Amino acid sequence: MEHASFDVIVIGSGAAGLRAAVSVAEAGLSVCVVSKGSPGKSTCTWFSGGVMAGNTGGDSRDAHLQRTVAAGRGLNESRLVDILVAEAPLRLDELKRWGIRADLINGYLYAKGRPPVFGEEIVRCLLARNGELGTRFWGNLLVTDIRFRDGLGGVSAYERLSGKWVALTAKAVIIATGGACGLYQRSDNPRRILGDGYLLALKAGAVLQDMEFVQFYPLCLAEPGSSPVLFPPRMADRGRLLTDDGEDIYDKYAITERPAGERARDRLSQALFKEVYQNRKNAWLDLRGLSQEDWRVDPFGASMQGLLCKRYGAAVRPLRVAPAAHHNMGGVETSADGATAVTGLFAAGEAAGGLHGANRMGGNALSETLVFGARAGNAAAVWASRSERGDHRALMRELGEGVSKWSGGAAEAPELAERLRKAMWAEGGIIRDKGGLSRALAAVKDIQQAIRPTASQPSGKELLDQVELHTAAQVAGVILEAALMRRESRGAHFRADYPGQNDAEWQGHLRVRLSAEGEHLWRFDPIAATKERYPESEVRNG
Repeated sequence: MEHASFDVIVIGSGAAGLRAAVSVAEAGLSVCVVSKGSPGKSTCTWFSGGVMAGNTGGDSRDAHLQRTVAAGRGLNESRLVDILVAEAPLRLDELKRWGIRADLINGYLYAKGRPPVFGEEIVRCLLARNGELGTRFWGNLLVTDIRFRDGLGGVSAYERLSGKWVALTAKAVIIATGGACGLYQRSDNPRRILGDGYLLALKAGAVLQDMEFVQFYPLCLAEPGSSPVLFPPRMADRGRLLTDDGEDIYDKYAITERPAGERARDRLSQALFKEVYQNRKNAWLDLRGLSQEDWRVDPFGASMQGLLCKRYGAAVRPLRVAPAAHHNMGGVETSADGATAVTGLFAAGEAAGGLHGANRMGGNALSETLVFGARAGNAAAVWASRSERGDHRALMRELGEGVSKWSGGAAEAPELAERLRKAMWAEGGIIRDKGGLSRALAAVKDIQQAIRPTASQPSGKELLDQVELHTAAQVAGVILEAALMRRESRGAHFRADYPGQNDAEWQGHLRVRLSAEGEHLWRFDPIAATKERYPESEVRNG
Protein backbone atom coordinates (compact mmCIF):
# COMPACT_ATOMS: atom_id res chain seq x y z
CA MET A 1 0.00 0.00 0.00
CA GLU A 2 1.00 3.59 -0.56
CA HIS A 3 2.12 5.09 2.76
CA ALA A 4 2.03 8.66 4.12
CA SER A 5 2.86 9.87 7.61
CA PHE A 6 1.69 12.86 9.68
CA ASP A 7 1.69 13.96 13.28
CA VAL A 8 -2.11 13.83 13.49
CA ILE A 9 -4.80 12.37 11.21
CA VAL A 10 -8.36 13.75 11.33
CA ILE A 11 -11.08 11.52 9.86
CA GLY A 12 -14.00 13.66 8.74
CA SER A 13 -14.18 17.14 7.23
CA GLY A 14 -17.29 18.62 8.83
CA ALA A 15 -17.00 21.43 11.36
CA ALA A 16 -15.63 19.19 14.15
CA GLY A 17 -12.85 17.77 11.97
CA LEU A 18 -11.97 21.11 10.41
CA ARG A 19 -11.84 22.87 13.79
CA ALA A 20 -9.73 20.06 15.26
CA ALA A 21 -7.29 20.40 12.36
CA VAL A 22 -6.95 24.13 13.04
CA SER A 23 -5.83 23.43 16.61
CA VAL A 24 -3.27 20.88 15.45
CA ALA A 25 -1.89 23.12 12.72
CA GLU A 26 -1.72 26.12 15.07
CA ALA A 27 0.45 23.98 17.35
CA GLY A 28 2.94 23.63 14.48
CA LEU A 29 2.29 19.96 13.77
CA SER A 30 1.52 18.28 10.47
CA VAL A 31 -2.12 17.26 10.06
CA CYS A 32 -4.12 15.52 7.34
CA VAL A 33 -7.91 15.71 7.10
CA VAL A 34 -9.36 12.63 5.42
CA SER A 35 -12.89 12.63 3.95
CA LYS A 36 -15.12 10.22 2.02
CA GLY A 37 -16.09 12.96 -0.44
CA SER A 38 -14.70 16.35 -1.34
CA PRO A 39 -13.36 18.12 1.77
CA GLY A 40 -16.16 19.85 3.63
CA LYS A 41 -18.91 18.81 1.23
CA SER A 42 -21.38 15.96 1.73
CA THR A 43 -21.12 16.58 5.48
CA CYS A 44 -23.90 17.34 7.93
CA THR A 45 -22.31 20.73 8.54
CA TRP A 46 -22.64 21.64 4.86
CA PHE A 47 -26.34 20.67 4.78
CA SER A 48 -27.20 22.13 8.18
CA GLY A 49 -29.31 25.17 8.97
CA GLY A 50 -26.12 26.97 10.00
CA VAL A 51 -27.47 27.98 13.44
CA MET A 52 -25.05 27.95 16.38
CA ALA A 53 -26.00 28.55 20.01
CA GLY A 54 -23.51 30.56 22.04
CA ASN A 55 -24.98 32.93 24.60
CA THR A 56 -22.88 35.56 26.34
CA GLY A 57 -23.48 37.02 29.78
CA GLY A 58 -24.45 35.36 33.03
CA ASP A 59 -28.23 35.18 32.67
CA SER A 60 -28.19 34.05 29.05
CA ARG A 61 -25.55 31.42 29.77
CA ASP A 62 -27.65 30.08 32.62
CA ALA A 63 -30.65 29.89 30.30
CA HIS A 64 -28.54 28.07 27.68
CA LEU A 65 -27.42 25.54 30.28
CA GLN A 66 -30.93 25.00 31.63
CA ARG A 67 -32.44 24.46 28.17
CA THR A 68 -29.66 22.03 27.27
CA VAL A 69 -30.19 19.98 30.44
CA ALA A 70 -33.98 20.08 30.12
CA ALA A 71 -33.74 18.67 26.60
CA GLY A 72 -31.35 15.93 27.77
CA ARG A 73 -33.88 14.51 30.27
CA GLY A 74 -31.37 13.94 33.04
CA LEU A 75 -28.66 12.18 31.01
CA ASN A 76 -26.40 15.06 29.97
CA GLU A 77 -22.88 14.72 31.35
CA SER A 78 -22.65 17.93 33.36
CA ARG A 79 -18.92 18.39 32.79
CA LEU A 80 -19.54 18.58 29.04
CA VAL A 81 -22.53 20.92 29.34
CA ASP A 82 -20.55 23.35 31.50
CA ILE A 83 -17.77 23.42 28.93
CA LEU A 84 -20.15 23.94 26.01
CA VAL A 85 -21.92 26.86 27.65
CA ALA A 86 -18.66 28.54 28.73
CA GLU A 87 -16.67 28.04 25.54
CA ALA A 88 -19.24 28.32 22.73
CA PRO A 89 -19.11 32.16 22.76
CA LEU A 90 -15.34 31.98 22.38
CA ARG A 91 -15.57 29.69 19.37
CA LEU A 92 -18.24 31.85 17.71
CA ASP A 93 -16.13 34.98 18.23
CA GLU A 94 -13.29 33.06 16.63
CA LEU A 95 -15.35 32.38 13.50
CA LYS A 96 -16.16 36.07 13.24
CA ARG A 97 -12.44 36.94 13.46
CA TRP A 98 -11.77 34.45 10.69
CA GLY A 99 -14.27 36.16 8.42
CA ILE A 100 -17.46 34.11 8.57
CA ARG A 101 -20.49 35.77 6.99
CA ALA A 102 -23.09 35.49 9.73
CA ASP A 103 -25.54 37.38 11.95
CA LEU A 104 -25.44 37.20 15.75
CA ILE A 105 -28.97 37.57 17.13
CA ASN A 106 -30.25 36.71 20.63
CA GLY A 107 -27.38 34.40 21.44
CA TYR A 108 -27.39 32.50 18.13
CA LEU A 109 -24.99 32.86 15.21
CA TYR A 110 -26.75 32.39 11.85
CA ALA A 111 -24.40 31.51 8.98
CA LYS A 112 -25.23 33.18 5.66
CA GLY A 113 -24.95 30.18 3.39
CA ARG A 114 -27.10 29.39 0.36
CA PRO A 115 -30.55 27.96 1.06
CA PRO A 116 -30.86 25.15 1.94
CA VAL A 117 -27.09 24.57 2.55
CA PHE A 118 -26.56 27.31 5.13
CA GLY A 119 -23.63 25.42 6.65
CA GLU A 120 -21.65 25.96 3.47
CA GLU A 121 -20.46 29.26 4.95
CA ILE A 122 -19.15 27.55 8.10
CA VAL A 123 -17.23 25.08 5.95
CA ARG A 124 -15.87 27.87 3.75
CA CYS A 125 -14.60 29.80 6.77
CA LEU A 126 -12.92 26.78 8.38
CA LEU A 127 -11.40 25.58 5.11
CA ALA A 128 -9.92 29.05 4.56
CA ARG A 129 -8.40 29.06 8.04
CA ASN A 130 -6.92 25.59 7.47
CA GLY A 131 -5.58 26.77 4.13
CA GLU A 132 -3.72 29.59 5.85
CA LEU A 133 -2.16 27.06 8.23
CA GLY A 134 -1.12 24.52 5.59
CA THR A 135 -3.44 21.66 6.55
CA ARG A 136 -3.27 18.71 4.14
CA PHE A 137 -6.57 17.41 2.73
CA TRP A 138 -7.17 13.99 1.22
CA GLY A 139 -10.64 13.54 -0.23
CA ASN A 140 -12.49 10.56 -1.73
CA LEU A 141 -10.80 8.30 0.80
CA LEU A 142 -12.90 5.68 2.61
CA VAL A 143 -11.32 4.65 5.92
CA THR A 144 -11.88 0.99 6.80
CA ASP A 145 -9.65 0.44 9.84
CA ILE A 146 -7.79 2.21 12.65
CA ARG A 147 -5.06 0.41 14.58
CA PHE A 148 -2.52 1.39 17.21
CA ARG A 149 0.79 -0.34 17.90
CA ASP A 150 3.70 0.79 20.07
CA GLY A 151 2.41 4.36 20.34
CA LEU A 152 1.76 4.76 16.63
CA GLY A 153 -1.63 4.99 14.97
CA GLY A 154 -2.42 3.66 11.53
CA VAL A 155 -5.35 4.11 9.16
CA SER A 156 -6.12 1.95 6.13
CA ALA A 157 -8.29 3.51 3.43
CA TYR A 158 -9.49 2.93 -0.12
CA GLU A 159 -8.95 5.77 -2.57
CA ARG A 160 -11.93 5.82 -4.89
CA LEU A 161 -10.39 7.82 -7.75
CA SER A 162 -7.23 5.72 -8.11
CA GLY A 163 -8.71 2.40 -6.99
CA LYS A 164 -5.75 1.91 -4.63
CA TRP A 165 -5.43 1.12 -0.94
CA VAL A 166 -3.37 3.55 1.15
CA ALA A 167 -2.03 3.52 4.69
CA LEU A 168 -1.62 6.64 6.80
CA THR A 169 0.28 6.67 10.09
CA ALA A 170 0.37 9.28 12.85
CA LYS A 171 0.97 9.70 16.55
CA ALA A 172 -2.70 10.60 17.11
CA VAL A 173 -5.97 10.04 15.25
CA ILE A 174 -9.16 12.10 15.67
CA ILE A 175 -12.53 10.65 14.65
CA ALA A 176 -14.92 13.40 13.50
CA THR A 177 -17.12 11.50 11.07
CA GLY A 178 -20.53 12.72 12.27
CA GLY A 179 -23.44 10.45 13.14
CA ALA A 180 -25.46 7.67 11.54
CA CYS A 181 -28.81 9.12 10.46
CA GLY A 182 -28.23 7.87 6.91
CA LEU A 183 -29.31 4.50 8.34
CA TYR A 184 -32.93 5.66 8.16
CA GLN A 185 -35.17 5.69 5.11
CA ARG A 186 -36.16 9.29 5.79
CA SER A 187 -33.32 11.59 6.89
CA ASP A 188 -32.11 15.11 6.21
CA ASN A 189 -28.49 13.90 6.48
CA PRO A 190 -26.43 12.88 3.43
CA ARG A 191 -27.18 9.20 2.68
CA ARG A 192 -23.54 8.14 3.26
CA ILE A 193 -23.61 9.29 6.91
CA LEU A 194 -23.75 5.72 8.25
CA GLY A 195 -21.84 5.73 11.53
CA ASP A 196 -18.36 5.08 10.10
CA GLY A 197 -16.66 6.60 13.13
CA TYR A 198 -18.69 4.56 15.59
CA LEU A 199 -17.61 1.27 14.04
CA LEU A 200 -14.00 2.38 13.54
CA ALA A 201 -13.77 3.39 17.21
CA LEU A 202 -15.45 0.22 18.44
CA LYS A 203 -13.11 -2.03 16.43
CA ALA A 204 -10.10 -0.04 17.67
CA GLY A 205 -11.07 -0.73 21.29
CA ALA A 206 -13.05 2.37 22.27
CA VAL A 207 -16.41 2.40 24.06
CA LEU A 208 -19.74 3.63 22.64
CA GLN A 209 -22.53 5.05 24.77
CA ASP A 210 -26.16 6.22 24.50
CA MET A 211 -26.57 4.74 21.03
CA GLU A 212 -30.33 4.27 21.47
CA PHE A 213 -30.90 8.04 21.39
CA VAL A 214 -31.54 9.17 17.80
CA GLN A 215 -33.14 12.57 17.27
CA PHE A 216 -35.72 13.16 14.56
CA TYR A 217 -36.44 16.68 13.33
CA PRO A 218 -40.23 16.92 13.23
CA LEU A 219 -40.91 19.68 10.71
CA CYS A 220 -39.43 18.49 7.42
CA LEU A 221 -40.96 18.89 3.98
CA ALA A 222 -42.73 15.70 2.85
CA GLU A 223 -44.10 16.70 -0.55
CA PRO A 224 -43.88 13.86 -3.11
CA GLY A 225 -40.50 13.87 -4.82
CA SER A 226 -39.01 16.53 -2.54
CA SER A 227 -36.03 16.26 -0.24
CA PRO A 228 -36.80 16.64 3.51
CA VAL A 229 -36.04 20.38 3.73
CA LEU A 230 -36.15 21.69 7.32
CA PHE A 231 -38.67 24.34 8.30
CA PRO A 232 -37.16 26.92 10.68
CA PRO A 233 -38.81 26.23 14.06
CA ARG A 234 -39.67 29.81 14.99
CA MET A 235 -41.25 30.50 11.63
CA ALA A 236 -43.19 27.22 11.64
CA ASP A 237 -44.79 28.10 14.99
CA ARG A 238 -46.31 31.20 13.42
CA GLY A 239 -48.21 29.03 10.95
CA ARG A 240 -50.70 26.25 11.69
CA LEU A 241 -49.86 22.55 11.96
CA LEU A 242 -52.97 20.52 11.05
CA THR A 243 -54.17 16.98 10.36
CA ASP A 244 -56.25 16.02 7.32
CA ASP A 245 -59.30 16.57 9.54
CA GLY A 246 -58.25 20.11 10.41
CA GLU A 247 -57.19 19.31 14.00
CA ASP A 248 -54.40 21.42 15.43
CA ILE A 249 -51.57 18.95 16.14
CA TYR A 250 -50.03 21.08 18.89
CA ASP A 251 -53.35 21.13 20.74
CA LYS A 252 -54.17 17.48 20.05
CA TYR A 253 -50.91 16.29 21.62
CA ALA A 254 -50.64 19.05 24.28
CA ILE A 255 -47.35 20.40 22.92
CA THR A 256 -46.90 23.81 24.50
CA GLU A 257 -43.15 24.41 24.27
CA ARG A 258 -42.10 27.08 21.78
CA PRO A 259 -40.43 26.94 19.41
CA ALA A 260 -41.68 23.35 19.32
CA GLY A 261 -39.26 22.33 16.57
CA GLU A 262 -36.38 23.33 18.83
CA ARG A 263 -37.53 22.52 22.37
CA ALA A 264 -40.00 19.64 21.88
CA ARG A 265 -38.47 17.74 18.97
CA ASP A 266 -39.03 14.36 20.56
CA ARG A 267 -42.73 14.76 21.41
CA LEU A 268 -43.59 16.57 18.17
CA SER A 269 -41.81 13.91 16.09
CA GLN A 270 -43.76 11.19 17.92
CA ALA A 271 -47.04 13.03 17.28
CA LEU A 272 -46.33 13.42 13.58
CA PHE A 273 -45.18 9.81 13.22
CA LYS A 274 -48.47 8.65 14.74
CA GLU A 275 -50.51 10.81 12.37
CA VAL A 276 -48.59 10.11 9.16
CA TYR A 277 -47.24 6.57 9.53
CA GLN A 278 -49.66 4.92 11.96
CA ASN A 279 -52.94 6.74 11.31
CA ARG A 280 -52.11 7.02 7.59
CA LYS A 281 -53.07 10.68 7.42
CA ASN A 282 -51.22 13.74 6.16
CA ALA A 283 -49.83 16.48 8.38
CA TRP A 284 -49.96 19.97 6.92
CA LEU A 285 -48.03 23.12 7.76
CA ASP A 286 -50.05 26.15 6.66
CA LEU A 287 -47.89 29.25 6.26
CA ARG A 288 -50.26 31.23 4.05
CA GLY A 289 -51.15 33.72 6.77
CA LEU A 290 -47.57 34.71 7.58
CA SER A 291 -46.62 38.35 7.29
CA GLN A 292 -43.20 39.59 6.20
CA GLU A 293 -42.46 40.17 9.87
CA ASP A 294 -43.27 36.52 10.60
CA TRP A 295 -40.97 35.28 7.85
CA ARG A 296 -38.19 37.46 9.21
CA VAL A 297 -38.47 36.32 12.81
CA ASP A 298 -34.83 35.20 12.48
CA PRO A 299 -32.26 34.96 9.65
CA PHE A 300 -32.98 31.24 9.12
CA GLY A 301 -36.64 31.92 8.41
CA ALA A 302 -35.92 34.96 6.26
CA SER A 303 -33.46 33.03 4.13
CA MET A 304 -35.91 30.17 3.60
CA GLN A 305 -38.81 32.35 2.42
CA GLY A 306 -37.79 32.39 -1.22
CA LEU A 307 -37.13 28.64 -1.39
CA LEU A 308 -40.34 27.62 0.35
CA CYS A 309 -42.60 30.09 -1.43
CA LYS A 310 -41.19 30.10 -4.95
CA ARG A 311 -40.17 26.46 -5.29
CA TYR A 312 -42.78 24.76 -3.12
CA GLY A 313 -45.69 27.23 -3.05
CA ALA A 314 -45.86 27.84 0.70
CA ALA A 315 -47.49 31.25 0.13
CA VAL A 316 -50.51 29.75 -1.66
CA ARG A 317 -51.07 26.27 -0.17
CA PRO A 318 -50.31 24.18 2.92
CA LEU A 319 -47.34 21.84 2.63
CA ARG A 320 -47.04 18.24 3.78
CA VAL A 321 -44.61 17.71 6.66
CA ALA A 322 -43.21 14.64 8.41
CA PRO A 323 -40.23 13.89 10.68
CA ALA A 324 -36.79 12.83 9.44
CA ALA A 325 -33.76 11.35 11.21
CA HIS A 326 -31.57 14.29 12.13
CA HIS A 327 -28.92 13.70 14.84
CA ASN A 328 -27.34 10.99 17.00
CA MET A 329 -26.92 11.90 20.66
CA GLY A 330 -24.84 8.78 21.36
CA GLY A 331 -21.30 8.11 20.24
CA VAL A 332 -17.79 7.40 21.44
CA GLU A 333 -17.24 7.77 25.18
CA THR A 334 -14.59 10.47 25.69
CA SER A 335 -12.99 12.70 28.26
CA ALA A 336 -13.72 16.42 28.14
CA ASP A 337 -10.80 16.77 25.71
CA GLY A 338 -11.96 14.04 23.37
CA ALA A 339 -9.65 11.26 24.58
CA THR A 340 -11.09 7.75 24.21
CA ALA A 341 -10.29 4.47 25.95
CA VAL A 342 -7.63 3.90 23.25
CA THR A 343 -4.39 5.79 23.84
CA GLY A 344 -3.79 8.20 20.96
CA LEU A 345 -7.37 8.03 19.66
CA PHE A 346 -9.69 11.03 20.06
CA ALA A 347 -13.25 11.84 18.97
CA ALA A 348 -15.30 15.03 18.60
CA GLY A 349 -18.62 16.35 17.34
CA GLU A 350 -21.51 14.01 16.60
CA ALA A 351 -19.08 11.09 16.64
CA ALA A 352 -18.76 11.56 20.43
CA GLY A 353 -21.50 10.97 23.01
CA GLY A 354 -22.47 12.33 26.41
CA LEU A 355 -23.15 16.04 25.91
CA HIS A 356 -26.77 15.98 24.82
CA GLY A 357 -28.12 13.14 26.95
CA ALA A 358 -31.42 11.77 25.71
CA ASN A 359 -32.24 14.65 23.35
CA ARG A 360 -30.47 17.66 21.85
CA MET A 361 -31.46 21.29 22.09
CA GLY A 362 -31.61 22.97 18.70
CA GLY A 363 -28.53 25.07 17.95
CA ASN A 364 -26.15 22.99 20.08
CA ALA A 365 -24.92 20.58 17.40
CA LEU A 366 -22.73 23.03 15.50
CA SER A 367 -21.55 24.70 18.71
CA GLU A 368 -20.51 21.26 19.96
CA THR A 369 -18.44 20.66 16.84
CA LEU A 370 -16.51 23.87 17.37
CA VAL A 371 -16.00 23.61 21.13
CA PHE A 372 -15.05 19.95 21.29
CA GLY A 373 -13.34 19.91 17.91
CA ALA A 374 -10.97 22.56 19.27
CA ARG A 375 -10.44 20.61 22.48
CA ALA A 376 -9.77 17.31 20.71
CA GLY A 377 -7.34 19.02 18.34
CA ASN A 378 -5.48 20.64 21.22
CA ALA A 379 -5.28 17.38 23.17
CA ALA A 380 -4.17 15.37 20.13
CA ALA A 381 -1.49 17.96 19.38
CA VAL A 382 -0.15 17.79 22.94
CA TRP A 383 -0.13 13.99 22.81
CA ALA A 384 1.59 13.90 19.43
CA SER A 385 4.23 16.43 20.43
CA ARG A 386 5.21 14.32 23.43
CA SER A 387 5.15 10.91 21.76
CA GLU A 388 8.00 9.11 20.13
CA ARG A 389 7.25 7.97 16.59
CA GLY A 390 7.20 4.16 16.57
CA ASP A 391 8.28 1.71 13.89
CA HIS A 392 5.58 1.74 11.24
CA ARG A 393 6.60 -1.54 9.56
CA ALA A 394 4.76 -3.88 11.95
CA LEU A 395 1.75 -1.57 11.91
CA MET A 396 1.76 -1.55 8.11
CA ARG A 397 1.66 -5.36 8.09
CA GLU A 398 -1.39 -5.30 10.37
CA LEU A 399 -3.15 -2.76 8.16
CA GLY A 400 -2.40 -4.87 5.10
CA GLU A 401 -3.89 -7.94 6.76
CA GLY A 402 -7.04 -5.97 7.53
CA VAL A 403 -7.37 -4.85 3.91
CA SER A 404 -7.18 -8.43 2.65
CA LYS A 405 -10.55 -9.30 4.22
CA TRP A 406 -12.36 -7.19 1.62
CA SER A 407 -12.18 -10.05 -0.87
CA GLY A 408 -15.80 -9.91 -1.91
CA GLY A 409 -19.30 -9.49 -0.57
CA ALA A 410 -22.99 -9.20 -1.26
CA ALA A 411 -23.57 -8.42 -4.91
CA GLU A 412 -26.92 -6.82 -4.05
CA ALA A 413 -25.43 -4.35 -1.52
CA PRO A 414 -27.55 -1.33 -2.62
CA GLU A 415 -30.77 -3.38 -2.31
CA LEU A 416 -29.74 -4.69 1.11
CA ALA A 417 -28.89 -1.16 2.26
CA GLU A 418 -32.36 0.04 1.28
CA ARG A 419 -33.94 -2.90 3.11
CA LEU A 420 -31.97 -1.92 6.21
CA ARG A 421 -33.13 1.70 5.98
CA LYS A 422 -36.77 0.64 5.73
CA ALA A 423 -36.48 -1.65 8.76
CA MET A 424 -34.79 1.06 10.84
CA TRP A 425 -37.40 3.66 9.89
CA ALA A 426 -40.47 1.47 10.44
CA GLU A 427 -39.50 -0.24 13.70
CA GLY A 428 -36.20 1.14 14.96
CA GLY A 429 -36.96 4.84 14.79
CA ILE A 430 -39.42 7.26 16.38
CA ILE A 431 -41.88 4.87 18.07
CA ARG A 432 -40.45 1.58 19.32
CA ASP A 433 -41.55 -1.54 21.15
CA LYS A 434 -40.05 -4.94 21.89
CA GLY A 435 -41.69 -6.70 18.96
CA GLY A 436 -40.76 -4.10 16.37
CA LEU A 437 -37.21 -3.71 17.62
CA SER A 438 -36.76 -7.49 17.63
CA ARG A 439 -38.02 -7.74 14.05
CA ALA A 440 -35.73 -4.91 12.94
CA LEU A 441 -32.75 -6.52 14.67
CA ALA A 442 -33.49 -9.86 13.03
CA ALA A 443 -33.63 -8.14 9.63
CA VAL A 444 -30.31 -6.41 10.30
CA LYS A 445 -28.67 -9.69 11.37
CA ASP A 446 -29.90 -11.32 8.17
CA ILE A 447 -28.21 -8.52 6.23
CA GLN A 448 -25.02 -8.98 8.24
CA GLN A 449 -25.04 -12.67 7.29
CA ALA A 450 -25.55 -11.79 3.61
CA ILE A 451 -22.20 -9.98 3.54
CA ARG A 452 -20.04 -13.02 2.81
CA PRO A 453 -16.73 -13.32 0.95
CA THR A 454 -16.94 -14.33 -2.70
CA ALA A 455 -14.35 -15.33 -5.27
CA SER A 456 -14.34 -11.86 -6.82
CA GLN A 457 -12.02 -9.00 -5.93
CA PRO A 458 -14.29 -5.96 -5.55
CA SER A 459 -13.15 -2.49 -6.55
CA GLY A 460 -14.57 0.93 -7.26
CA LYS A 461 -18.23 1.46 -6.40
CA GLU A 462 -18.77 -2.24 -5.65
CA LEU A 463 -16.15 -2.10 -2.91
CA LEU A 464 -17.49 1.17 -1.50
CA ASP A 465 -21.01 -0.28 -1.40
CA GLN A 466 -19.76 -3.39 0.37
CA VAL A 467 -17.78 -1.50 3.02
CA GLU A 468 -20.63 0.93 3.68
CA LEU A 469 -23.20 -1.87 3.91
CA HIS A 470 -20.98 -3.63 6.46
CA THR A 471 -20.72 -0.41 8.48
CA ALA A 472 -24.44 0.29 8.26
CA ALA A 473 -25.43 -3.20 9.37
CA GLN A 474 -23.04 -3.24 12.32
CA VAL A 475 -23.99 0.23 13.60
CA ALA A 476 -27.71 -0.40 13.11
CA GLY A 477 -27.35 -3.54 15.21
CA VAL A 478 -25.77 -1.57 18.06
CA ILE A 479 -28.57 1.05 18.00
CA LEU A 480 -31.29 -1.62 18.04
CA GLU A 481 -29.65 -3.64 20.83
CA ALA A 482 -29.40 -0.52 23.00
CA ALA A 483 -33.02 0.41 22.26
CA LEU A 484 -34.17 -3.07 23.27
CA MET A 485 -32.24 -2.92 26.53
CA ARG A 486 -33.53 0.50 27.65
CA ARG A 487 -36.97 -0.42 28.94
CA GLU A 488 -38.32 3.10 29.45
CA SER A 489 -39.10 6.20 27.39
CA ARG A 490 -36.75 9.15 27.68
CA GLY A 491 -36.16 12.01 25.26
CA ALA A 492 -35.78 10.81 21.69
CA HIS A 493 -36.09 7.14 22.76
CA PHE A 494 -39.79 6.29 22.98
CA ARG A 495 -40.93 2.77 23.88
CA ALA A 496 -44.68 2.34 23.41
CA ASP A 497 -44.51 -0.68 25.75
CA TYR A 498 -42.64 1.35 28.41
CA PRO A 499 -44.10 4.85 27.95
CA GLY A 500 -42.85 6.39 31.19
CA GLN A 501 -39.44 7.76 32.21
CA ASN A 502 -37.97 5.54 34.95
CA ASP A 503 -35.23 7.39 36.83
CA ALA A 504 -35.04 4.74 39.54
CA GLU A 505 -33.69 2.14 37.10
CA TRP A 506 -32.56 3.93 33.96
CA GLN A 507 -30.92 7.26 34.83
CA GLY A 508 -27.58 6.33 33.39
CA HIS A 509 -25.71 5.30 30.28
CA LEU A 510 -25.71 2.06 28.31
CA ARG A 511 -22.16 1.49 27.09
CA VAL A 512 -20.72 -1.15 24.78
CA ARG A 513 -17.30 -2.40 23.72
CA LEU A 514 -16.09 -5.38 21.70
CA SER A 515 -14.72 -8.57 23.22
CA ALA A 516 -11.61 -10.22 21.80
CA GLU A 517 -13.96 -12.42 19.78
CA GLY A 518 -15.85 -9.44 18.40
CA GLU A 519 -18.96 -9.82 20.59
CA HIS A 520 -20.79 -6.80 22.06
CA LEU A 521 -20.16 -6.44 25.80
CA TRP A 522 -22.78 -4.14 27.36
CA ARG A 523 -22.84 -2.45 30.74
CA PHE A 524 -25.09 0.09 32.43
CA ASP A 525 -23.43 2.96 34.31
CA PRO A 526 -25.63 5.08 36.59
CA ILE A 527 -24.98 8.82 36.39
CA ALA A 528 -23.09 8.75 39.71
CA ALA A 529 -20.60 6.22 38.32
CA THR A 530 -19.89 8.46 35.35
CA LYS A 531 -19.18 11.41 37.62
CA GLU A 532 -16.75 9.34 39.67
CA ARG A 533 -14.78 8.31 36.58
CA TYR A 534 -14.63 11.80 35.15
CA PRO A 535 -14.37 14.55 37.76
CA GLU A 536 -15.52 17.99 36.62
CA SER A 537 -12.96 19.34 34.17
CA GLU A 538 -11.51 22.80 34.20
CA VAL A 539 -13.40 25.07 31.83
CA ARG A 540 -11.19 27.12 29.56
CA ASN A 541 -11.67 30.86 29.46
CA GLY A 542 -9.51 31.62 26.45
